Amino acid sequence: MSAHHSVVRRPARLHRAALYQALLLGLAATAQAAPPPANDASIDGAPIHCEGNQCSAAGDLLFTLRSRSFDEPVTEGTSTRSSSQVLQPDRRVSVALDEPGKATVSGEFMIRLPEGGAIWATEDPAMGQPELSISAPGMVAFDQGRIVRPVEFFVRGNYTAFIKRLEVSLYRGSDSDRVAPLATFELPVAAVGQGSWDGTLPASTPLRRGDRLVYVLRAYDAEGNVDETSAQSMQLVTPAEVERGNQQLRDALEDRRGTAVDANQAASLSLLEQVFDSNGLRQQNIPVYGSRVRLRGRDLPLGAALKINGESYPLDQDRKFAAEYLMPIGHHVFDVRVERPDAPAIARTLEVDVSGSYLFGVGLADVTVYQNKASGAGRDVARGERDDDVLSDGRLAFYLKAKTRGRYLLTAQADTQNRPLDELFTGFTTADPQDLFRSLDPDLYYPTYGDDSLTQRDVDSMGRFYLRMDWDKNQALWGNYNTGLSGTEYAQYVRSLYGAALSWRSRGANAWGDAQTELRLFGSQAETAPGHSEFIGTGGSLYYLRHASILRGSDQVVLEIRDRTTGRVEQRVSLVRGADYEIDALQGRILLTRPLAQVSRENLRRISRDVPLDGYEQRLIVDYEWVPTGFDNDDITAGVRGKHWFGDHVAVGATYVDEQRAGQDYSLRGADLTLQAGRGTYLKVEHSRSEATSAPVFFSDNGGLSFTRLNPEGPREGEATAVEARVNLRELGWTQRDWSAGAWWRQVEGGYSVGRFDTGQRVREQGAELLGYVTDDFSLYARYSEARRGNESLIQAQATAEWRIGDNDRVSAELRRVQEDRGIGSNAGVLAAARYTHRIGTALDIYGGGQLTVDDDHGRYADNDAVVAGGTYTFANLSTIGAEVSDGDRGNAAQVNAEYKLTPQHSFYGAFTQSTDRSEYDPLFSPNAQDGWTLGQRWRLSDQVNVFNESQFLKSGQESGLANTFGMDFYPAVGWNAGFTLSDGKLDASSGQVDRKAVSLSGGRTSPGTDWQSKLEWRRDTGAERRTQWVSTNRLSHRLNDSWRIAARFNYADTDDAINPVAGARFIEGNLGFAYRPWDNDRWALFGRYSYLYDLSTMGQVNGVDYDQRTQVLSLEGVYRIDQRWEVAAKLARREGEVRYGRGTGPWFDSATNFGAAQLRYDLYYQWHGLLEYRLLDVRDGGRRQGWLAGVDRDVGRNFRVGVGYNFTDFSDDLTKFDYTHRGWYLNLVGRY
Repeated sequence: MSAHHSVVRRPARLHRAALYQALLLGLAATAQAAPPPANDASIDGAPIHCEGNQCSAAGDLLFTLRSRSFDEPVTEGTSTRSSSQVLQPDRRVSVALDEPGKATVSGEFMIRLPEGGAIWATEDPAMGQPELSISAPGMVAFDQGRIVRPVEFFVRGNYTAFIKRLEVSLYRGSDSDRVAPLATFELPVAAVGQGSWDGTLPASTPLRRGDRLVYVLRAYDAEGNVDETSAQSMQLVTPAEVERGNQQLRDALEDRRGTAVDANQAASLSLLEQVFDSNGLRQQNIPVYGSRVRLRGRDLPLGAALKINGESYPLDQDRKFAAEYLMPIGHHVFDVRVERPDAPAIARTLEVDVSGSYLFGVGLADVTVYQNKASGAGRDVARGERDDDVLSDGRLAFYLKAKTRGRYLLTAQADTQNRPLDELFTGFTTADPQDLFRSLDPDLYYPTYGDDSLTQRDVDSMGRFYLRMDWDKNQALWGNYNTGLSGTEYAQYVRSLYGAALSWRSRGANAWGDAQTELRLFGSQAETAPGHSEFIGTGGSLYYLRHASILRGSDQVVLEIRDRTTGRVEQRVSLVRGADYEIDALQGRILLTRPLAQVSRENLRRISRDVPLDGYEQRLIVDYEWVPTGFDNDDITAGVRGKHWFGDHVAVGATYVDEQRAGQDYSLRGADLTLQAGRGTYLKVEHSRSEATSAPVFFSDNGGLSFTRLNPEGPREGEATAVEARVNLRELGWTQRDWSAGAWWRQVEGGYSVGRFDTGQRVREQGAELLGYVTDDFSLYARYSEARRGNESLIQAQATAEWRIGDNDRVSAELRRVQEDRGIGSNAGVLAAARYTHRIGTALDIYGGGQLTVDDDHGRYADNDAVVAGGTYTFANLSTIGAEVSDGDRGNAAQVNAEYKLTPQHSFYGAFTQSTDRSEYDPLFSPNAQDGWTLGQRWRLSDQVNVFNESQFLKSGQESGLANTFGMDFYPAVGWNAGFTLSDGKLDASSGQVDRKAVSLSGGRTSPGTDWQSKLEWRRDTGAERRTQWVSTNRLSHRLNDSWRIAARFNYADTDDAINPVAGARFIEGNLGFAYRPWDNDRWALFGRYSYLYDLSTMGQVNGVDYDQRTQVLSLEGVYRIDQRWEVAAKLARREGEVRYGRGTGPWFDSATNFGAAQLRYDLYYQWHGLLEYRLLDVRDGGRRQGWLAGVDRDVGRNFRVGVGYNFTDFSDDLTKFDYTHRGWYLNLVGRY
């Protein structure tokens, strides 16, 4: 809502009391959109002094009154000489709505606080994302077979107005399908709620110390729809361990807050922070409608505690907060209470009316008719391709957002851009891929504008037209979209396109929470080609894509966790731009927030090892769009994916994609069937067929300095079939304890191609596994797997048993058979392994074990006997330190590892590993382990999933290797953070063996006035490849005072190749900017920026810059309002560019451009405006162009302006003598709404 105040037009003055009343009315109308000035509270009781159009108190400016009556007087023909009686109709104060339909807030909607603080309410017509999360301690005190104290839970949700009941269910950690809850209890339905569980467990379920419990939160509405959060876990430990953990939490909280708290307060505050940390929803089916109401606050009193409707909300370091509620149509009341440590509490009520209807629109129509008159030697150049004496250009643009019934939200935008009138709608619905989504790239504008504003783009369109309709969980649009066909194993199609798309799902859901019917379809006149790059970690965070000049916003980055021996994708995590990585679309490079060098051994269910260190592979996958040279953009791409459940137990799905290309058309067809008997009992069958290659798949093991294509070229076609079955015997009632079994079979022909699976060779994988508990203390695990790729095959069979003896002892044994066929003969071996673990006291675990080769296939299988011994010490909040030594036929190893939990969301851990390989054995489909010291960390990826990152196997085709990493983050003081990662490993690449070392250091500080983060990385490859790489990223924003802001960014990367010097790469990009906007007036605005860019792409990139280029830009711009009538503005800029064509060698060729502009504006009588402008453009060796423009505009009402003027441009060039003069009158008509 915006307010406009109308008072007497010229020198007549209002009485101070009336003027102060006008001020209060104005604040009442405008504070919804913005809080009051920070110093408002300090003026109570001070005399108010008003002069001209400004009022002040105690030396501080209160406000500047800007009158609508100057532009829209009620009287006619009046002047400064008119009498007071004549001017009386203009002596008025009115509050008007300038944006019809925007949020209506009634009652007291803003609370003033001491020291200039404020709390206020706003309404957003967009519904927002439903959020629901729950938190509980990670450790629970357990003694003598029972939980000894109640367990505290916190819950947070932003759509509790639609929830009738909240229920928590707890399960044993072994109950992976969550079919038999140990306990169920309800929590209060509140935006932020708290409850406890008494810890009562069924007597029939004996638990021991060290066991894990899993809990989920389910929300039910009045119609029986169910939402569910992701499962979280807690571990049963001794009371002493809980006390140590709470003490650690207390110490950390006191260091961060600077105030004393007891252990129980620290535990509760930690849970409160956790529940606000992320959205825990796994499944969301409750229909939500209405609007999003936000409560925000700033400058709350130091040490204050905030409660809204009796529920606690945390404050950030800047003493700000934000609370969000998805509310239905109607009247809503929020009771706000600010509790101050040394003063009485402040209690107020905010009232908000949610109407469910909204209409906001802006439009612009701009037509210019001008004379095209030129003289001189360059006359034809000046007139351009349009040779008419009178030309006409125009532009039509609008933006519309409308909502009705609290459910249907329409967003529309069109912009023809400025062009000749007869071509205004030419190509209106086609895309322009070179437009790069026209997003507001911060590098293209000033780094800071000094007003702490946030720019957000509500539409995403490569074309000039955008239309989107949102309702319930459905969306129909014309614009940019992600195809998102990824609901199956092989019929995946992931691209970013422009055109029409529909995503629809029925409101009804089956018993498992899946939508009864889902449909997604799209159609596009493809303007771009798909790109696909895959990487394994280099120990650093810089990765060059295969293609440069990619389409901005088209990147989709995924971290896949794969079982290399079976090919199964165990987990797929989508990374979020801006949080997990940043991308430079023009140069085609990605900078990760954390270095990538990971392999996970977590969840591996075996004791024996083929090599000292093995685990799941983690691979960085990037899909994007780019424009090849000579690309034919007349081709159509279309696709559809649908799935329907017939009841609760049978679902049928189908996928179809057709790409019409200039070369061979690509098509993908697939069908899938799901039979589901329970949460953990199902059968899934899918079959798909592809023709041609989906996209070239490029792989790099050195961060994109060079690439290998994984899939073949040329005409192809193939089929893929997958069958997966799983049964939970306890769920079916066949057993009393947890037993489950699974089986899979997959076959992919060499000609089959989808973006995320295309090896070019025939693959067949099959297997089965069984896991169960014979007694509560004795479990069995059995697995058989067979993987065939091309002429090679790997067959494994294992049986593992684990017996828990009391609370302190655990014994496990394993028998495993491995059969390998490398195409030139096969061999098989049988390994037997055992392990014993004993706990001493409450925190120390020691273990020992060994493995024996019981059958070596008459010597064809390399012996793999080994012994291992180690221990783990647990301290504080489940932090650990451990050591392990091993010795065997294939080498010996020593390892020290540690994990220290800083917060429930973040920990660091490390390991030092020394391994000596005494054989040439290379296990099939697995890398050869190497020695090294390692560091790694856990961190939150995107906002959803915590992924355990340790080390990364380097493997693709014939290339293999292992890099180990270790990282640490800590917070030495409030707002500070620092960390490091180290890695050392070997890679068996196609060029030979490469020894890779990498180091990364990071640090930063976040405070109310400063946000700084820096990272420095070093990497060296020796052996068959010899490279050295330095990478540094730096960001800084700082508030010098209330009027000055500075912002800086500096990224640097330099890669030197000792074997081939021209194969190196380098980029330097930096900018420094400032903004000056006085806090006490708006007469001044001054901005400045300096930018530097140096770029030399890698030789492995397509569309990259194959030469050195560097550019510098300096820009200054300012506006000054002299008085109510006069305003002056100026801009100065200089750009220097240099280029050389020898990739690091040869002479530089330079150029320079200077630009200057000055503008003088004068507001004439009433609605008249005068303009005088001078511009100068000077290009070294390219001539000088300068010109004047003079014009007069007249406002006709509020929505129309007519302008006339004269334009004069002069061009001269001493080299070519190709001078000309271009001049003429113009008529400009502008309408706006």
